[in-house]
Amino acid sequence: MQFIKYTLMILMTTFGILLFTSTADAAQIGVGTQQKIVQNPLELERQAIELERKKEIERKEKLAEEKRLEEERRLSEEKAKQEAERIAEEKRQAEEKRQAEEAKRQAEEAKRLAEEKAKAEAAKSTTQVTATPVSSTKAPSQKVITVESTAYTNDAGDNKTYGGRVLTATGHDVTDSIYYKGMRIIAVDPSVIPLGSVVHVEGIGDAIALDTGGRIRGHIVDLLVDTKRDAINWGRRHVKVTIY
Repeated sequence: MQFIKYTLMILMTTFGILLFTSTADAAQIGVGTQQKIVQNPLELERQAIELERKKEIERKEKLAEEKRLEEERRLSEEKAKQEAERIAEEKRQAEEKRQAEEAKRQAEEAKRLAEEKAKAEAAKSTTQVTATPVSSTKAPSQKVITVESTAYTNDAGDNKTYGGRVLTATGHDVTDSIYYKGMRIIAVDPSVIPLGSVVHVEGIGDAIALDTGGRIRGHIVDLLVDTKRDAINWGRRHVKVTIY
């Protein structure tokens, strides 16, 4: 009996000790749990890994943004280059068009001048001027008249031109010469002296009527001379004209 009592006391003491130890540990864990969690190496490592992961994400996002901006810059430069090339191409095409139009205009102008020259040559070839030979013995049909005489030049600036050439009313080219078959050329009123008539002009010699003029009316004869100085020197004078 004594043994049983002794045994129960030992068991109760052991249980009490275990209970006290468990309670103490629980209290210690309860009091220091938060501090242990904060200082837990595994938690710190996890936080470091998370922080590094965030930094890696930020780095990748920054690289992606830089790449996007670089791509936008490249596209912008490429677009600007294409626009510059387009403008240069338009200018080149416009210049080619202008040159083609200028060449066409020059060709048309050359064609027009050639046609005018051909017409003038045709008029010259179709205009037949019959010059009556001068006889040493005056025929009864000779007629002497007194006319007012002036002078004019073959200067292109003072005459209407055809393809740059100065022609008489009968189509004779006087650009380079004031003579026709060795005779001086005069402008007349065809109603007084018929065109093609060979006459003798006092102070000049034989001349041929190949031209007319807006101010040549009646008994007026305009003598073709080389220069304006010659025309001024000739002035305005009355001369006798013998019509053969």
